[in-house]
Amino acid sequence: MKPTEQALEIIASHILFVNASDNVVKPNYTKRHFINALIVFQNALMDKMYDLQNSEKMKPEDRINMAENCGAELRKLIHTYTGIDTHDIENLT
Repeated sequence: MKPTEQALEIIASHILFVNASDNVVKPNYTKRHFINALIVFQNALMDKMYDLQNSEKMKPEDRINMAENCGAELRKLIHTYTGIDTHDIENLT
């Protein structure tokens, strides 16, 4: 197993363990912690998008458009439900 895969297994297992316990508490992620989780999610999302693009034999310009649209939609989703603008780097710490 690759180091990244191991790290993801550890983090996911810990979160599931905590959530299954009788003492579930709000994690109180900082904006930086949230962005770290987002980086992991976005990396996995792009990996799976790449697989889809390959299976559909997409042209390079369509791949670029798809990736840009995905990023824009993800930014909008995050801003709508958290008020966090992922492009406002100065306020993400």
